[in-house]
Amino acid sequence: MQFLISAIQAATFVAVGNSIFGIRGMWFEYWLVLFSCWATSNMMGLLISDSFKTVVTIYILIPFLVIPQIILSGIIVKYDKLNPNISSPVSIPVYGEIIAARWGYEALAVDQFMNNRFERQFYQYDKVISIAKFKKDIWYNEMKSILSRLESNIDRERINDADRRDMTLIRNEIEEELGFTPSIDFDINLIYPGVISPETIGEARDYTDRVRRYYIEVSKNAVEARDQVIMAYEAADRDGFIRMKKQYTNESLEEFVRNDNEKNKIKRYKERLYQNYDQIFFDPVNPLVKAHFYAPQKQLFGFYASTLAVNTGVIWFMTIVLYILLYFRVLHKILESSHKARMVMRYKRGI
Repeated sequence: MQFLISAIQAATFVAVGNSIFGIRGMWFEYWLVLFSCWATSNMMGLLISDSFKTVVTIYILIPFLVIPQIILSGIIVKYDKLNPNISSPVSIPVYGEIIAARWGYEALAVDQFMNNRFERQFYQYDKVISIAKFKKDIWYNEMKSILSRLESNIDRERINDADRRDMTLIRNEIEEELGFTPSIDFDINLIYPGVISPETIGEARDYTDRVRRYYIEVSKNAVEARDQVIMAYEAADRDGFIRMKKQYTNESLEEFVRNDNEKNKIKRYKERLYQNYDQIFFDPVNPLVKAHFYAPQKQLFGFYASTLAVNTGVIWFMTIVLYILLYFRVLHKILESSHKARMVMRYKRGI
């Protein structure tokens, strides 16, 4: 019955909210995610009500359940801005993975950006352009800077552990890039952290130059293809095309999912370089759901599925786990056992 009430409430909320905010064409997606999150909330509420005896205790617990859902959803505080001792600057921390609101928000944000009527016609072009821009500009400049620093230290005969870590990073980056651009040949055995020489630096610099030229051509072709699609739309109905863009795109949402305002466009972490913006265009490599925030799709046993589908599935998995805990009264039994244990300890101390 509570699920039915939540379904009706979600439908009402979406009908009113989407109409007021002008969100078009995503009625079912919003209803599905909101209903899924509210189903999880129902089970959490029933579990707490069944496990604790007094209403006062339940009221005290409510803020501890609700506030983390808001703070750790990824929208108020970015995960990479949290305490680095309990989080990672390049992935979602464990405590973020258990927040249902984070899965729901990410699902809606990604789906609304990618699959609105306007962007879904240009997403693949924008994706190629974004990746190419990162590689040919930001990644290339960072690699070039590291190689120049290594070359300078060779000349001054000041090679140290930091330089060897830099060389490890160069090898890691080239090894990964070979998987993305196999058409650009390179013998990875030429790069070895323990051997830093002008010849090695020259080979690495030559490879990064060839990678940059490759992505310049890729970007050029993608931009031309995208422009042709735009010109076709404008030739057919220019006013309609402009109106469609205004009606279906959201600048604030785009700032969130593309992280346009981030000054540091690239991050170094554990001898790797990570893109720190436009992650909505970057496909994750982890084979089991785990992905960066705002991933456009996620892997499930090696197969890619939309973020909306995967995240909704995770939310319902949480709901099922909570139902099992409620059905077998697991939390209630744990609390009862701990209460009995405390009573026994008090009795023994009294004796």
